[in-house]
Amino acid sequence: MRSMKLKPLFLSWLGASLFLTGVLMGLALSGGVLWGEIESSIYSSLSGSARLRVSCPLMLSPAESGTIRSDFTNPTDEEIKPVILAEITKKSGAQILSQTLYLAPGETQTIEWSVDASDVIFDKLILVSILQSQYRETPSRLGTCGVLFFGLFGLTGMQTFSLIFAASVICIFLGSGLWYHARKPLEKLALNVAQAGSLLAVTVVCGLFSSLPRWWGLTLILDGLSVLIMGIIVIEFLLFPQRYRD
Repeated sequence: MRSMKLKPLFLSWLGASLFLTGVLMGLALSGGVLWGEIESSIYSSLSGSARLRVSCPLMLSPAESGTIRSDFTNPTDEEIKPVILAEITKKSGAQILSQTLYLAPGETQTIEWSVDASDVIFDKLILVSILQSQYRETPSRLGTCGVLFFGLFGLTGMQTFSLIFAASVICIFLGSGLWYHARKPLEKLALNVAQAGSLLAVTVVCGLFSSLPRWWGLTLILDGLSVLIMGIIVIEFLLFPQRYRD
C-alpha cells in the first residue's frame, strides 16, 4: 500500500526534474547563441548606414572550422568598386581583412571567410563584422554575427546544437506528461502549476525555434519571458502556495 503511494510521488518528482532540466537546457542553448549575436554587435568597431546579411554557423566545435559568407550586389547602372572589410576576432586581438570588389551593374558576388578555434574569444565565442564600404551613391552596409564555440562527445557544432535542442524538447514534454500522469486529477494548486508550466514550455520551445532563423529580437523577448515565468512559478507556487490550496 505504501509503495502504491510512493510511486505517484516518485513519478511527480521525476517529471518535474525532467521538465526543469529541459527548460534549463533550452534557455542555455538559445541564450548562448543570443549572447554571441549581442556581443558581435557591441564588439564591432565598424559602422554602416544599412544592414548587410551575413551567414554564420550557429555553433562550432573545437575540432572544426566554419564558413562565414555574405552576398554583395550592385544595384546601380554602372560598375562599382566597394571595399569589403571583415573584422574577425582573434585570441591575440581582432583582425581586419580588406579586399576590393569589382561589381558590374546588377552583379552579385559571394565572399567567404573561414573561422576556427584560433578566432575564439571569451572562451566560447567567435565574433564577426562585415562591412561593405560606401561607393558613390551606394551606401555602406554592415552585418554582424556571433558563433557559439562548443561541442559534445566529438560531435560537430551543428550536431551538438541539434542534440541539445532535441534533448530539451523531449525532456520538457516527457517531464510534463509524467508529472500530469502522477498528479491527476489535478487539485487547484496543481492545476495552476500546470497552466504556468505549459506557458513556460511554450515560450522556451518557441525561443529555441526562433534561434534557428536568427530572429534574435524574438529570441530575446521569449527568453526574457521564460525567465519571468520561472520567477513567478517559484514565488507563487513554491514560496506562497497556501493561497491556491482548496
